[in-house]
Amino acid sequence: MASNVVSDNFETGSGGVPQLGGADRQTQWCKAWVNFNGTGTVAIRDSYNVSSITDNGTGNYTVNFTTAFADVNYSMSGSVGSTDAVSGMWLGSGSNVGAFYNNDTVSSSKVQALFASGNTADTTHIKAMFFSN
Repeated sequence: MASNVVSDNFETGSGGVPQLGGADRQTQWCKAWVNFNGTGTVAIRDSYNVSSITDNGTGNYTVNFTTAFADVNYSMSGSVGSTDAVSGMWLGSGSNVGAFYNNDTVSSSKVQALFASGNTADTTHIKAMFFSN
């Protein structure tokens, strides 16, 4: 059985992006996201508010935002995966990982694809989401 959501509180913002409860509630939405291939020549598959990815070396990337955030107090969540038989990997933010400590800016964020051992690795599927005011 299909169901519908009916609400008077949905509005459409710029670019047709739905907003719950008006423009003052936009902080509840993801401000940027990206899905990219981190092997060979790094390539963005799809994204929102991400202009490019910089390859900084094995498993180390910079996600560059199209529109800068209001401040550096944003959070990141993401995942990594591979077409190879690789397990035990995770995605770390530049704000708290190794040599990238505190290198986040309002216009970019460092991310690393890591094995559980802490070693970095290029991987075929990297997905990151960024939330900010």
